[in-house]
This record gives sequence, structure tokens and C-alpha cells, in this order.
Amino acid sequence: MKLIGKGGLSRLIEGGLIALMVFSLGVLLTLPWSITWITERPHSDPLYIKYLVILVYSGLFLQLILWQARGIMHNVNHNRVFSDNTVRRLRILAVECLVLAGLYFVTMFWFLKFFMAALFICSVMVGCILLVFAELFRQANRYKEENDMTI
Repeated sequence: MKLIGKGGLSRLIEGGLIALMVFSLGVLLTLPWSITWITERPHSDPLYIKYLVILVYSGLFLQLILWQARGIMHNVNHNRVFSDNTVRRLRILAVECLVLAGLYFVTMFWFLKFFMAALFICSVMVGCILLVFAELFRQANRYKEENDMTI
């Protein structure tokens, strides 16, 4: 199977990201009803509000993260991997992950659950890794431009 370009895995991933964005938007819009259905907690339950707040900001950031990931895959599919746009998108992704980590950190004190600490740690790690990747892509883009100018 071809990995990049027309008919490749990267096209399937881009389409999957779009489908995931549509699906997660639907879930996000139905949260007030789906929380009561899944957790079997009424709207008056104090945990209902906590779940709603956490899931709303997580869902909004998921939309932003998926949008940037789709843009990166679009660059891959159009042979613009090492470009300023990809570097910018990687940096934005990193910032989004780190902001989300900050929200999870604050939420740890409001909603004392182990998974909030795990989400915080994972978000920090992913954000830092993406910052390193952004710098790697920036350097690769610079080398590509220097190489293109010498030819």
C-alpha cells in the first residue's frame, strides 16, 4: 500500500480526521443529554456539572487539535511537508496541548480523580514532543530552502 499521496494511507488519515471532527462535534453538541444517559446521573447531581465542564473544554480543544492535524496531513498529501505552514501548525498543536494540560492541572484540584493527573501528564508530554518536532521541521525546511537555492 502506498503511504503518501493520491490513493495512499495519508489520504485515508486526512479523511478519517475529517470524519472524527464531525463525529466529535456531534458528541460535543449532545453532551448535556449524553452525560445523563451514559453516567445515569441527573442534571441536579454535582458530578454532572463537573463532567460537563471537563468534557466541553476537552471537546473544544479536540476540535482545534484535529483541525491542525488535518492541516498537517493536507500538507503531506500536497507534497508540502517541509513548509512554514507545517511548522506553524505543529507549534499551534503544541500550544493547544499545553493549554489543555494547564486546564487539566487546574481541574485536578476541583475534580480529584487519578485520570485528571494522567491527562495532565500526557498533555504536557505531547505538547513538549510537538515543540521538538516543530523545531525539527523548521530546521528541515531551512535546509530544504538552502538546497533549493543552490540548484
